[in-house]
Amino acid sequence: MNLTQIGSEIQSKRIQAGLLQEHVAKLSGLSRVTINQLENGTLKDLGYSKLKAVLDILGLDMETVRPTGPKSALAIAARSVSTSYRDVITPDMLSVMLRSGEAPEQFHPHLMALLDETPLSVVVKAIGEAATPEVPAKKIMKNLNLWAKQWKVCRMVW
Repeated sequence: MNLTQIGSEIQSKRIQAGLLQEHVAKLSGLSRVTINQLENGTLKDLGYSKLKAVLDILGLDMETVRPTGPKSALAIAARSVSTSYRDVITPDMLSVMLRSGEAPEQFHPHLMALLDETPLSVVVKAIGEAATPEVPAKKIMKNLNLWAKQWKVCRMVW
């Protein structure tokens, strides 16, 4: 959940409780302008203790929840990198390639797409899914780094 979504929840709860922005501001020690910006999604940043004060007043809390959506980043990555090519990489094939650092030549373009175009959040999650006690994520990152150097990919994170 981002600050804009939290602000929307705060506004909804405030209205439901019959409170004005002024009331919440006074009770939390913040300005009405800050409360307004928080509720309208225009506030860029608010420290945890200040946000917690507002949430406490309204009886809300912050809890960590796992994002919903597709469960397998390996499946997402495999499907994504196979889109433009005749040969398809399956999630299992991708997992083996990531762990071994060995890629058949016909899949080099696929893996270059993984390194250059796949969202980093998907790549990082896929690395975690492919990792095993025998081949930890650190080793997989080394494999990606070697491929990136070998194929001179554009994304500079590797």
